[in-house]
Formats: sequence, C-alpha cells, structure tokens
Amino acid sequence: MSGVVVWLTGKPSSGKSTLARALQARLGQGQIVACVLDGDEVRDAFCPRHGYDPKSRDEYYATLANLAALLARQGLVVLVPATAHLKAFRDRARAAAPSFVEVYVEATQAEVEQRDAKGLYRAVHEGRAGGVPGADVGYEVPEAPDVVAHGGHDGAAVEAIFAAVVERRG
Repeated sequence: MSGVVVWLTGKPSSGKSTLARALQARLGQGQIVACVLDGDEVRDAFCPRHGYDPKSRDEYYATLANLAALLARQGLVVLVPATAHLKAFRDRARAAAPSFVEVYVEATQAEVEQRDAKGLYRAVHEGRAGGVPGADVGYEVPEAPDVVAHGGHDGAAVEAIFAAVVERRG
C-alpha cells in the first residue's frame, strides 16, 4: 500500500483540524492508520520556531510539505490541516508527495470570524496583529480541489476523502 498526503486547506478557523480528526477516526474504522500533522502543532514543535513573515511562511510550508511526503513515502496516510494560503505552497506539497488529495474546507468570512478559536481575526480588527490569511492577507481558494468540505463537521466530505484515500492507496 502506498502512502497518501491529504492536505486540508482553508482560512484559519474554517474547521480544518476538526475535519482532520473526524477523517482520522473514519480511516481507523476502515483499518487505515493515519497520522495528523496539524499545522499549528507542528509549527510549535519546530526549533527554531518559524515566523509568519512571507519568507518564514514559505520555509515553514516547504518543511511541512517535505515532512508529510517523507511519512507518506513510508506508506502512511498523512493528514495535514494547515492553511497554506498560497496556491504555490499547496502545489509544492502536491509535487513532493507520492500521492496527494487536496481538500478545501470552505467557510464564510462570517463563520470563521465567529469561530475565531485563537482570536486571530479579533486581534487584526483591533490592530494588535497582522498577517492573518483571510483577514489582512489574501487566501487563494483552490481552483480544483479533490474534495470541498463545508466546515469541519461535513460527514459527506469525510466519506468522499475516505474514498479518495482508498483509491490512491491502491
């Protein structure tokens, strides 16, 4: 069985991590072990920690893509809930992976600002922070994702991603 990278992209607070955990559970029901490389958790684990300026983000997403591809080449299903707000970041991840599924976790601006789990949007609106994709930095919506999920609790999307993973694993 070959490994697969499933990259879940969307604005901050769109439900990427929630969807990844639901997908991990569903894959487990199908006897498929998957690891989650949550963008925020991985960022916190790196030493030195990557910043949020454009150069640091580019380096961070290159490192995350390479790590996901490394694990997938060892036969793992790797779920990566990470914003990757630029198409170039996701294209690089696709090119590095032995097999790749792109999932766009769609949520309206009102929905992400209402969820705002980390207070990012509020901080931008109050002038205390900047550089937040979907707030004061653009987010490039995927042109042709393999699956579109409507938030983190989209059961139909979980099933569609599950089917895509099974197909790509061979």
